[in-house]
Amino acid sequence: MIMKKFTGLSLLSILLLALLGVPRVIGHDLGWLDEGTFINSLFVFIPILIWLAVAVMKKQIYPFRLMLMLGVAFGVMLALTHQVLWTSSFEAPPQLGGNLTDTPAYIRIFVPRIAVVFSGIMTGTIMGVLLGGVAFIIRKLIR
Repeated sequence: MIMKKFTGLSLLSILLLALLGVPRVIGHDLGWLDEGTFINSLFVFIPILIWLAVAVMKKQIYPFRLMLMLGVAFGVMLALTHQVLWTSSFEAPPQLGGNLTDTPAYIRIFVPRIAVVFSGIMTGTIMGVLLGGVAFIIRKLIR
């Protein structure tokens, strides 16, 4: 109920919309999608266009807030997907180097994974902020 007042959409709707971006993450992590291809572009841009359409077309929506929450939700899903597919994504997992080469194994495993979690959430959040600005501007121009 709180999310609906804040964004104009229910939490379930936001989660379902954010899920639209997950197939591309899975395809990328498993090596099924090559960057720069037309198919990859479809997986990248179709969810974004759907998100923008919902944010712009529905009247009782706060476009910036909605896109921000969609970005955060997508970022969490991105981070979780990367964690689940971690071993499938790499021939050899990332390693710490330099002065950290001789650290205990649990630290060498833990640090890159935590970095990916923060990176995924930040990527989604920044994407949400940028798309929120785009949605806000489009909505103002339409009205």
